[in-house]
Amino acid sequence: MNIREARENELQDILLFYSKMCEELGKKEFLPEGNKGGFPSKEMVITAIKNNQLYVGEEDGIIMAAYIMNNEADSVYDTVNWHTDAPKSEVSVLHALRVHPLYNGKGYASRLVEHSIEAARKKGQKAIRLDCIEGNSIPHKIYRSHGFEYIDTVKIYYEDIGVPRNFLLFEKEL
Repeated sequence: MNIREARENELQDILLFYSKMCEELGKKEFLPEGNKGGFPSKEMVITAIKNNQLYVGEEDGIIMAAYIMNNEADSVYDTVNWHTDAPKSEVSVLHALRVHPLYNGKGYASRLVEHSIEAARKKGQKAIRLDCIEGNSIPHKIYRSHGFEYIDTVKIYYEDIGVPRNFLLFEKEL
């Protein structure tokens, strides 16, 4: 898998990829309510591409993995006692890290996490933070295996889920 910054001419392919991922996530037991579609939004994807914040994994010219990393987070992040004391501009937030199910079990999610850590370091960030819905245990294990520490569990309302849910917050100091 080759990991690189997304290109503007790939917008439709990326939106299709994320739409498929929402469909797959919608089948999971940890998301029993809500429409589970629309994350990331088209606007978020466009902004991330323009700001060089969206990375894709491709194999044989096919986008089969992606993530977004920026400095934006839900306001609940401001209420948490993080281990790293740094302004928002020095903390990356990892969003929408996904691997197409046809490529599961190949270590690609770990490679994306490793890539995000290196990308944040190159940008001089002091930490990476993320939230992951309660019950989605596979990514929890992956993040912990890469040195992310569990910080807290908080209730967050995301429009694409449709109801407030518990999310585990993780942080990796860089």
